[in-house]
Amino acid sequence: MRNWGHFIGCALLLVSYFSSAQISSISEIDSILKKAHGFFKTDQDSALYYANIAYNKSLELNDTSVIAKAIIHKNTYLITQKKYEEAEALFNYNFKHIDALSETLKGETYYNFGSVKYLKEEYDLALENYFNAILHYKNAETEKGLQRSYLQIGVIYSKRNRNDLADYFYEKSMAFGVDGHHIEANDKLPTTHHDSEKLAMSKKMLSGIDDKDHSRLAAIIYYNMAQSYLDLKDYENVIAYHLKSIAVKDRIHYKSHQDKSYAFIGEAHFKLGNYSEAIVYLNKALEVSSKRQFKLNVSNLLYKAYEHVGDYKNALRVSVLHNSLKDALNLKEENERIAKITAEFETEKQAQEIKILAADNDLKAAQLSNQKTVLIAAGVGVVLLLIALFFAYKTYRTKQNLQFSELTQKLLQMQLNPHFLFNALNGIQYFIKKNDVTKSTKYIRSFSGLMRHILENSVEKFISIQEDYETIKEFLELQQLVTNHTFEYNIHIDESIDKSRTCIPPMFTQPFVENAIIHGVSNAKEGQITINYLLEDTRVVVEIIDNGKGISTPKNQANSLHKSMGTSITKQRMNNLLKMERYPIDLEIISENNNNESQGTKVVLSFPIKYL
Repeated sequence: MRNWGHFIGCALLLVSYFSSAQISSISEIDSILKKAHGFFKTDQDSALYYANIAYNKSLELNDTSVIAKAIIHKNTYLITQKKYEEAEALFNYNFKHIDALSETLKGETYYNFGSVKYLKEEYDLALENYFNAILHYKNAETEKGLQRSYLQIGVIYSKRNRNDLADYFYEKSMAFGVDGHHIEANDKLPTTHHDSEKLAMSKKMLSGIDDKDHSRLAAIIYYNMAQSYLDLKDYENVIAYHLKSIAVKDRIHYKSHQDKSYAFIGEAHFKLGNYSEAIVYLNKALEVSSKRQFKLNVSNLLYKAYEHVGDYKNALRVSVLHNSLKDALNLKEENERIAKITAEFETEKQAQEIKILAADNDLKAAQLSNQKTVLIAAGVGVVLLLIALFFAYKTYRTKQNLQFSELTQKLLQMQLNPHFLFNALNGIQYFIKKNDVTKSTKYIRSFSGLMRHILENSVEKFISIQEDYETIKEFLELQQLVTNHTFEYNIHIDESIDKSRTCIPPMFTQPFVENAIIHGVSNAKEGQITINYLLEDTRVVVEIIDNGKGISTPKNQANSLHKSMGTSITKQRMNNLLKMERYPIDLEIISENNNNESQGTKVVLSFPIKYL
């Protein structure tokens, strides 16, 4: 019996060990790389040996960033041993997955690859990679990387007997201390150059390139010159040099940053008032780019360009694209947030299992080895129970968060009613066809604003009274368009309310306003909807009042009334906010329909006062 208990104990310890080993594998790789670095100056063979171990472990882990980092370290030692071809072959992995890497890892990849080309005396390719490294080091604010890159560029120009360019890049390198810290202005060392000086240096660099029409380095320099002209607001030259950069890249089939060049050309034309030309290049930027955030920014400028030329049909198309991209990005962020919550839940669950297994093993070992007293066993049992209760509570909180996300998604789907959106777009299209610029522009703005507010508010727990007011106003304007102005509306905010700081949960008011339209004033001759934001003692009260036919439902059937009005999701959200935030919301519906006399309906929502 004792041997059997010992066997179980060993098995549990092994489970605990391998679980811990899996969790610590990334830190283990970092530790091995640190060990390799310790041999860098004293024993290159040992450094490469440990770097190779770290690289193989990173392949087992199958994490792109960890593999790329291990490759950079391993190649550092391969380069010192002049194994250039092997290093170049390994770098193919980094370049294949370059978009998945951090800005720092991108900079390190280009810098080390440039070093290979420098040592092989392929100076143009070395310069190209050092300039690419600088772009990413700047984004990552890695000053040590910038110092090394500028220094290497200066060395190359010195070897080519271009002392003017060498001095310029030496000076740029010296703008950073040897420890990577930027030297302040009072150190009496010039650290910056005006854009005109940068342009002069760029032209000198071009003069050292024999075949500018087929040089990737020339294409990069043209691109940088265009950006300098952009800082100077010289938009004619922005266009000219970006076009030169694109032309060279087309000849040599080098597509890097072409989408950005088209976008900057479009922006320059827009600034010059050449809206038709801006439209052409902004559309090209959208065609060649696959980056959602970039396309979101470009589509916003393209929408404005179409508005300037009066092409409202295309403006509407781009507006829909813009909102679709924003929706996709918001959905991606929401999915990432849910994935993070799920990952936290799984990690906590795994930690719970490990701790319970370890505690259970200790209990069995204590019972089998020395038959300790029942009191000690009971104490361990209490500890286990407390651990279980703690993690049960954490699991409950995680499930509540997931439920909140699901409710938010359902509410978003309910608010983005396809039938309403279709009718609103048809109404806008009608004014466009009639060439009614004022109304079409007004409703396009209302439509875009409503979509923006709904999507932005869907990821917030609380929004200001002002934001809720703007959402409802835009919703009512579009509903008037859809229902052919069969009703009027009035929105009033109590002057005692600080509408920019006082907040309520988002998307509570809109479902009841929609019910007032559909079930209240839809068939009324002179429909009227009134919305009041009031301050009563310690609560914010929102009233939604219509003069419709009312509801002939007894007050004790409130639950069925809520369901008939499509507010069951709202009821779930009220319960969720009460549990999660201790935020009680009161709902009262006052409506009568006696002897066919329309009394109208009044919905009263009462929220505790809360400030942003």
